[in-house]
Amino acid sequence: MVLETNKRFTYMDFIRIAAVFFVIVNHTNSDVFQASTPAKATWWFSILWYYISKMGVPLFVMVSGACLLPKVDPYQKAFKRAARIGAVLILFSYFYFIAYVLQNYGGVKDILNLLGFFKIIWQTPITDSYWYLYFYLGLMLMLPFLQRLAKSMQKKDMLYFIILSFAFGAVWPLITHYAPTLSMSGYFSVPLFAVYLGIFFAGYYLQKHITRINRVLCVAVIVLSLAASVLLTYHEYQSLNGAGQYWFMDDRTMPPIFVILCAMAVMLLSKSVIAEPTKKTKSHLQTLGGCAFGIYLIQDFLIQQSRYTLFAPLARQFNPMVVVFLWETGIFLVALMIILLVRKLPGVKKLI
Repeated sequence: MVLETNKRFTYMDFIRIAAVFFVIVNHTNSDVFQASTPAKATWWFSILWYYISKMGVPLFVMVSGACLLPKVDPYQKAFKRAARIGAVLILFSYFYFIAYVLQNYGGVKDILNLLGFFKIIWQTPITDSYWYLYFYLGLMLMLPFLQRLAKSMQKKDMLYFIILSFAFGAVWPLITHYAPTLSMSGYFSVPLFAVYLGIFFAGYYLQKHITRINRVLCVAVIVLSLAASVLLTYHEYQSLNGAGQYWFMDDRTMPPIFVILCAMAVMLLSKSVIAEPTKKTKSHLQTLGGCAFGIYLIQDFLIQQSRYTLFAPLARQFNPMVVVFLWETGIFLVALMIILLVRKLPGVKKLI
């Protein structure tokens, strides 16, 4: 997502690019492992690729926190930022609305049914991936308070906040999945310690306070986190005999701790490796990073248009893991070309 910051860190542009590609993977790769079993190598590779992709949203949120929390914006600027996200939500949702009407052989009267359109997007996202826009809009409305909270925090205060947010939102739900009797009373409520707020602050914490980065440790955390996610999913598959949603850790509102730790390690590793890029590399990454939000906005449409016309027939003829990777890469490149062209239009660059 294109975010405002006084200083643009090149490694964050790389993270934006990786995150939006992971979003595409997250919305396509499940077609592979759901059609396979652990008896095949394809299932294992697909599940691994799936949990790599789950880092996409945490990475976006952490970059947002790293860019936005260091500042203390006036309320007017904060509301303008929220209004921008609201405008993007409405405009691009209407784009999907028109596409759905035309696909169902509707006419001009249906397209101009604005009351029906607003009823839809008031209740639910027009397309699956747009849940993030609703979440981000709420985050932007809270931002003035969160910025002032971050400014008043010392290092240990922020660490306490992050640890409790992860404990209640990402660790305990995983524990109680296996030990339901440990579930807390419904009357116990700690809404301030929401897991995505913890991730938001974690991005700021990693950028501001972590200066000495152990690359070997980061790689180890990534490997172990992914291994834990894959093995627990395999265990769930065995428990359910392959029936039901055995990929139980796929919870968009409460990502498991393994996904979060993996994303944090990737952010630190990127910060370390891309600390001093060449001028040319920096320019290219800034251009690509600036397109990440726009790619996110149209990727669902491209997936929907090509899932059954391109991916499905090819996956029946060739290795589905190879096909899905080529499909995901193609969607990313097509979306990138579209956004590079669209951003040249007057006023569009400021919007997306």
